Amino acid sequence: MDETPIIDLETTQVITTDNYEQKDEDETDYLEEDYLEEEVYENEENEPSKQILLLTEFPNSDNCLSNFLETYSKQDKSLEKTALNLVIQLCQCCSYLSERKWNLVNLCPNLIEFKQHLKLYDLTQIFPEKEILSIGLVGGYCAPELATGSPIHPLMSSYTVGALLYQLIHNQLPNIEQNLDFFTQPIPPVYQLLKKVLSPVPEERLILTGLRQLLLEAREELCHHKVHWETASRSTIGLSLKRLQNEDNFGVKYEQLNSQETLILGIVADGMGGMAKGEIASKIAVETLLKAPIPSEFKSSENKDAWLIEMFQNANQAIAAEVENGGTTLSVILAVNKQLMLAHVGDSRIYLLRQGEIKQLSQDHSYVALLVNNGEITEEESQTHPDKSVLLKSLGSKNPLSNGYVQNLTVTTDKLVLQLENNDTLLLCSDGVWDLVSKQQLQEIFTHPDTSLQKAVDTTIQKVLDGGAFDNATLLALQCNFLD
Repeated sequence: MDETPIIDLETTQVITTDNYEQKDEDETDYLEEDYLEEEVYENEENEPSKQILLLTEFPNSDNCLSNFLETYSKQDKSLEKTALNLVIQLCQCCSYLSERKWNLVNLCPNLIEFKQHLKLYDLTQIFPEKEILSIGLVGGYCAPELATGSPIHPLMSSYTVGALLYQLIHNQLPNIEQNLDFFTQPIPPVYQLLKKVLSPVPEERLILTGLRQLLLEAREELCHHKVHWETASRSTIGLSLKRLQNEDNFGVKYEQLNSQETLILGIVADGMGGMAKGEIASKIAVETLLKAPIPSEFKSSENKDAWLIEMFQNANQAIAAEVENGGTTLSVILAVNKQLMLAHVGDSRIYLLRQGEIKQLSQDHSYVALLVNNGEITEEESQTHPDKSVLLKSLGSKNPLSNGYVQNLTVTTDKLVLQLENNDTLLLCSDGVWDLVSKQQLQEIFTHPDTSLQKAVDTTIQKVLDGGAFDNATLLALQCNFLD
């Protein structure tokens, strides 16, 4: 016997007599005594379509759908990814059949395999569209109108898919007698989906293509990790007698883009120019990003990168117009769900803490950083270099910004987007912090056991003050946590 299932969603084949090879006469001798003479039809339109009989073994009982349903009913979770994958594959199968004018209107769980992929062995529940059955069909997976002899139509398959989904959630099939107001668990958006596909009125049901799309969206919403962000921050004017104003500014923007996506912006800017010029410049830069509306088309990484560069251009123009001889650094992280991007100009820094290790994601746009990169001085020598405060890039100093002026992740990671991991921590800080607290010290502070994010920030700023705090110092920390 051929053990290949009739329908396997990985490799579905349509078998016709056109590609069916005739056996040699000696291979069919056993049929010679029991054959029917071929009926001749004068009118070809009356000739029935050619058919072949396919025989398979019964499905593996260990992997049959009935066993899966029994095991699943004993689990605590009401709905999980495996169950939704099953329903989505069944909907895909029904949609495939419907496109060819066939409709699956009932299920026999003992004749269906499901492990990772759905394998349908039973064709007896599949009927041509518009066919009227000689007897009514009644069952938990059957649309109510099948009992009254209604012609077969695709919306019956929608009901069958919905009935299986209902069973997975409630450990029982929907009751036909109560389906005018049947109970379903309040799980959005599955609640609305079930109310539609299990409607006794066929016209109110979702078509198979729409049903499949909604099932995919439900899986995305229910089964993917939600990203929760914890933030902590602190800024100080420092202890310098020459700096009586805090020229640093920072901000955080958190926005729900849709039911599946959340966005967070983290921003730090270090102004320069003396008097109030630096404070105004850094404030303009931060507010430009905080007040900017998020575009409706924000799907691709390239779109996000282009938007960040546009925001830097806008901030640069606003500073150049409003602040004479003033400027600012600007460091920004943008995360949509688990995808991290950044944009950066100046010598403020962006660090990533992951699994106890720290890495600088930004590049210092300073003269001493250039000397270090060229091998002319060491990291230690840069700390005491007389030109350590000389910047090569800032906002407000050049209008407009040239291509490549704004740094993204490709400079330090070769990738435009970095995939976040659970408990990743991002640190954005002005040079007043990293000048006195090394990245090794930051690593020790933020990975210390039983230390909250805010306590780690406070400890860092206190270390800055203990070290003399000769500059303004700002630290913004953002930690992502994945929630089921």
